[in-house]
Amino acid sequence: MHSVNLLVIDQSPESAEQINSLLRNSGIKIHVIHTQTSSDVKRALDHDSPALILYAEPDESDAPLEEIGELAAAFNIPLALFTSMDDSARLSRLLATTACYVINSNDENLFTEAVSQLIKTSENEHDHEKQQQFVEELEHRYNLLLDSSRDAIAYVHEGLHVYSNRAYLDALGVADHSEIAGLSLLEILDAGETNLKQLLKGLSKGQFPDKALPVKVKRPDATTFEANLMFSPARFDGEECIQMMVQRQDAANELAAELERVRMTDPLTRLLNRNAFSEALDSCIQAGSDNDALAVLYIETDDIETLQEELSVEAMDAFISDLANIIKNNLEDGDVAARISDHGFAVLVGRPTNSQLEKVGNDLLTAYRSHIIEISDRALSASCSIGMASVGRLTVNSPEIIANARKAQAEASEQGDQMVVYRPQLTAVATIAGEHDWVERIRMALSNLDYYSVQQSIVDLDGDGEQMMENTTFMRGESGDFPAKEFQRIAERNDLAGAIDRQVIPGLLKTFVDSEERQIISLSNNSILDYGFPGWFAEQLKASCVDGNRIILQIAANAAHTNLRPAQRLMKELKPLGCQLAVSRFDTERRSFQLLEHLDISFVKIMTSLTEDLTANTKNQEAVRKVVEAAEAHDVSVIADEVTDTSSLAVLWQCGVKLIAGTFLKESSQVLAQ
Repeated sequence: MHSVNLLVIDQSPESAEQINSLLRNSGIKIHVIHTQTSSDVKRALDHDSPALILYAEPDESDAPLEEIGELAAAFNIPLALFTSMDDSARLSRLLATTACYVINSNDENLFTEAVSQLIKTSENEHDHEKQQQFVEELEHRYNLLLDSSRDAIAYVHEGLHVYSNRAYLDALGVADHSEIAGLSLLEILDAGETNLKQLLKGLSKGQFPDKALPVKVKRPDATTFEANLMFSPARFDGEECIQMMVQRQDAANELAAELERVRMTDPLTRLLNRNAFSEALDSCIQAGSDNDALAVLYIETDDIETLQEELSVEAMDAFISDLANIIKNNLEDGDVAARISDHGFAVLVGRPTNSQLEKVGNDLLTAYRSHIIEISDRALSASCSIGMASVGRLTVNSPEIIANARKAQAEASEQGDQMVVYRPQLTAVATIAGEHDWVERIRMALSNLDYYSVQQSIVDLDGDGEQMMENTTFMRGESGDFPAKEFQRIAERNDLAGAIDRQVIPGLLKTFVDSEERQIISLSNNSILDYGFPGWFAEQLKASCVDGNRIILQIAANAAHTNLRPAQRLMKELKPLGCQLAVSRFDTERRSFQLLEHLDISFVKIMTSLTEDLTANTKNQEAVRKVVEAAEAHDVSVIADEVTDTSSLAVLWQCGVKLIAGTFLKESSQVLAQ
């Protein structure tokens, strides 16, 4: 059994600790969360997802059992009353208000066995819910694929149509299913010498023909076509029925074209998919263009994450499809539109002048803003943000131009409902040759194991917190070592940063075994996007005998903005091990505060520029207070980094920042994992 959270409601923390020791000694891997009041319970349920609530000896005025029972039911978590059963009258009174499990606290063996079984039951129920949700989404996706399939497919029961996809309706020349709902197969099929009635009876008994059945199909308008029918068992709306696939005998000539269409088309929006768009863009780059101005627009709906939380899968698909229609209706012939991510669209646009290109983007902004989307009984409106990247003579390939457009869109999304044109920025690597030299140096360092970590303390000004250490990666060089900020971005652009993480982390973890501090480990964008990283990291923790509760994984705020879903997936997989999340370079921008809503964050590290010259800069002091206020509202701790003077400590403490790191400590950094 892996480690799970157990929520104990008790007046005495010592009792909760005894419960923790008893369960761990019996082999149950448990993390006990002690609470005393109903508000404590609610806060713990919001953040810690316990597998079981154990109601021991609380003050009933602070934590009434009936109220706790309602909270347990709302979060679908089992509730057990932990009592000696000596006071039968009190026990009867409690059970009269709330139905729950009762465990005798005098029998330790019974207690440990009951807790183990309740935890297993709770986990099984949650697994079942996840599986049920997965099945429902799978059914929806299957129905979507079925309806968008070019194969003509119908479901029939006792010879009548109960479902027909779009291709089947097109083959029969009807607008919708209602026109054939009461139509029997006997009325539209001529099977020649085959007794169709007998065939239908055999189908209902599970007797299916081994070969396709040649028939002549009569449309409602009296025209006919020849086809082959193939039958197989199916279920529709929970009822047994027959799936009938209709293959027109004249369709062979259309098959190659249809396969190509499917390969290039997004099934939901009927726009091009990402691969097809990239091929079209690469062809345009290689061939050049007669247009004076050519650009790629990347479009995403503002606050799409919030909409995804509010809408069901079906409603979200309808929303995306409707927005795709807005794009199609505002383009000209020759413009190429595509869906290149779950909720992102790209358009290749050519116009005589750059001002006309920008007009396309502004027209799309207006169309988005003014459009009303109707989904069932709801009416929604949405704005979007657009990034524009020009396709010029120096453009290398489609990934480059799409990435530039996405960077501009990310900047536009900070305010929302606007368009930003990508403008390249000068960096320390000013030439392609310069970056190539860095890439070779990074690769050579990987081969020579030239990466190591430097460790620095993070102190608690209150003096009552756990000791924390931060680990920073360096690369050895002939004339001096390089900090991560000098090579990290180049490594990430060339998919090398993930390899650096995997080289440094195993040795780093081994150095944690004999220490008790909590350790902060920074991750690159490559590791965030790596689906295999969580499993690999879990294996490294196990191999190094390091408890995940001691590990805090750190990602930069801009990386979290760009890769929100991968970051959510990363922590969803690693949080059960006890790992927590820190976000560095945190500022007062709206999108930084939104991360507190969408990610399970335990620590934020203030952007260094906000703590510079803090004693004299009241504007920075107010910014720090703003970050602290937002973090405290989500039970998140704030860290100030790179503090250089002790005069800033009092100001930071007054602003609410208690965790501090920097050169003011006058300590010698430890070099680890060499």
